[in-house]
Amino acid sequence: MQGMNAAEYDKGWETEWGDMKQYGPFSRHLRRLIFDLIRPLEFESVLDVGCGQGSFLEELRFKFPQVKLHGTEISHQAIAMARSRVPDGRFEFLDLAQGHLNETFDLIVCSEVLEHIHDDTSAIRHLRVMTNKYLIVSSPQGRMRSLEPAAYGHVRNYARGELVAKLKQAGLYVSQVVEWGFPLYSPLYRDLMNLIGGRGTTGQYGAGQKLAAQILYLLFKLNSSKRGDELVVLAEPATQLQAEGE
Repeated sequence: MQGMNAAEYDKGWETEWGDMKQYGPFSRHLRRLIFDLIRPLEFESVLDVGCGQGSFLEELRFKFPQVKLHGTEISHQAIAMARSRVPDGRFEFLDLAQGHLNETFDLIVCSEVLEHIHDDTSAIRHLRVMTNKYLIVSSPQGRMRSLEPAAYGHVRNYARGELVAKLKQAGLYVSQVVEWGFPLYSPLYRDLMNLIGGRGTTGQYGAGQKLAAQILYLLFKLNSSKRGDELVVLAEPATQLQAEGE
């Protein structure tokens, strides 16, 4: 299955995905789930791998103003947007399948990235190299809809348990797993988006789209946090005893 190249990601961030990531009900709930995991942790530096236009780091700066913010992207257009949104952050180009930064971070967030990467085993290994204390990964699981490869560049949806197993194989200890979205996001919303080709979710949002997104965000609060197609995992470098106990 063919994923997107860097130029296609540049075009997507320039014309299609910015407001969807900022206002979209799924993206807002995903940030909420990630912040729920982050809140009890102690960290001084954060790396957002696949930071997009910077909406997560912008919210993180508001909630944790003392933390040093870093982001990487394969899209130069996204990096430019993130720098504008988070001027005190540090942003770099990184193809996670090919390599890693030569430093470690207290907290790494890699959200909605691995489903775009053919060699996710190498990508996870590179995340492990950069992780000093904590790693949060999110990705879809379950049935892939036909819309996802062409519109979003997905090359996989994980089978249940597959991502956790790959994180453990890379030397990470998984401490929390959240499965979110049933029934309104998955399968209902995902099936509807697939049926209508994602219309109304991309591009610049007007007042009507923002209102519809807000209504859906409130409805999505009814979704289960123990069942669904969206997977959010908290992991950390495994100690020898943890590794032997797996």
